[in-house]
Amino acid sequence: MKILKKLLGGLGALVLLVFIAVISMGLADSRIDYEVSTDGIDIPTYTTVEIPFDQSNDFTSAHPFAAGAIIDVDNDGTEELFLGGGPGQLDALLKFADGSFEAMASAAGIEKTLESASFGASVIDTDGDGRDDLIVSRTDGVWLHRNIGNSFSSEKLPLAIPANTTAMSVGVADLNRDGHFDLFVAGYIRLDLVEGQNIFNKDGYGGSSRLFMNRGDNTFDDVTEKAGLTYVHNTFMGIFVDVDRDGFEDLVVAHDTGQVRTWKNQGDGTFANHKNPNSDFYSYPMGIAVGDYNNDSLVDFAFSNVGSTPPNFLIRGDLTDEQINNWKWLLFKNKGGFEFEDTAADAKIADYEFSWGMAFEDLNLDGREDLIVSENYIGLPPQKIPFLRAPGRLLIQNSDGEFAAVGKEAGVVNKRYSIAPIFADFNGDGYSDIVHVNLADRSLAFISEGGDAGYLKVKLPNRVSSIAANVRVTLNNGSSLTKQFVSGEGLCSDPSHMLTFGLGKSRVTNVAVTYIDGTQSEREGDFRNQLLKF
Repeated sequence: MKILKKLLGGLGALVLLVFIAVISMGLADSRIDYEVSTDGIDIPTYTTVEIPFDQSNDFTSAHPFAAGAIIDVDNDGTEELFLGGGPGQLDALLKFADGSFEAMASAAGIEKTLESASFGASVIDTDGDGRDDLIVSRTDGVWLHRNIGNSFSSEKLPLAIPANTTAMSVGVADLNRDGHFDLFVAGYIRLDLVEGQNIFNKDGYGGSSRLFMNRGDNTFDDVTEKAGLTYVHNTFMGIFVDVDRDGFEDLVVAHDTGQVRTWKNQGDGTFANHKNPNSDFYSYPMGIAVGDYNNDSLVDFAFSNVGSTPPNFLIRGDLTDEQINNWKWLLFKNKGGFEFEDTAADAKIADYEFSWGMAFEDLNLDGREDLIVSENYIGLPPQKIPFLRAPGRLLIQNSDGEFAAVGKEAGVVNKRYSIAPIFADFNGDGYSDIVHVNLADRSLAFISEGGDAGYLKVKLPNRVSSIAANVRVTLNNGSSLTKQFVSGEGLCSDPSHMLTFGLGKSRVTNVAVTYIDGTQSEREGDFRNQLLKF
């Protein structure tokens, strides 16, 4: 009996220790990991608005992802919100008006088989009629929903996706300059074939991502092998962007249980895998943020990772002793010449917790990119308890290039299962609003309360010819800001394609657009707090 009492006492102590460890982990995830000065920084503030769509994917019958995108359905200049449904429900299309979101009748035609889940979405005018169309990646394949004015037509694209692979998202570009959209389909292994979530080394395990070239009639040739992109590895997303400004769309890819891949477009239909700061380490890169965070006219990238949340022994999986891991967030500063430096530690973002999607946007319009981050994993048992979940991160950049976590002060806290942050100016005040696309719950919007900083919005045609176009604005103080037109950012999501430049107190004297094919367009004048259309 004494032995039994000791055993029970020992088990009780073990349970208590586990409970304390779980609580400590949750509290640690809510802690701000750095002291960063916010002197002289305007912290934007937001009003929280719940979005009336109860997303159904609880990770029991579909991968834990949900599509989110910004789309101007009626071509009136005011953007709407698309949210992907889980198993057993349709997708949603919502409009913001009078302080709230409401469902739109024009969602008619966005057909979806009820047993499927919508994982990723991209918005592009695929047929050149001036209306935004939707490309949605689902359990059952990739669908094109053409905007026909007051509703959508639907067709499943005839893509030869391997039978063991689920299309998680698509990267869009016009690689051969024929005016038609080509697709990089990021592939993840089918849910029923998943053997674990920390498999790094098993030969042949994972989904197959494919590169498809449009024949001009929305049928496609699989050119993966010809392009040098053949591999088997679970992949979340890939983005086409002109990394080295040579006039060719390069491909940046986030692998699960692996490394970031930076593929240089060699201009002859092939891609070469170039080394980057993550190439010698093993990580869980998931979301991708794209932006010129240090204003040197070169596009930079941030990548999410598992961070400090899970203990090392749980996530090393089958890595050998010789294989080095890096669980920290990543920030690739573009040094030119297709070379990168990981500056996450210098920027004070490296040591945060488990994260999903990331996106760069100048939230306070001071001319510096800020960072929005989605957090919380529905498959992590401690995070079933709401108060143990992370808040999501809103990180404002200061003049020293450091990012301060100011979500609480800004009123942007999301302790639901957020997959991706997306942004758009729903209320028309010039400041970007934020949506956290939440899984198995309602998404939350954070509507800006405005301010007195200036802005310039630049709208390019939302066609494949605009992808990777470089927009440079020159200010009246002689400095300049640049952005690239990107389709897809965050995680399986697509924020607004409206390019917003924060001006602070300055004005713009020149706007120059260089398209990927070398075509240029320029405007001179005195611009502030307005929209320029090209």
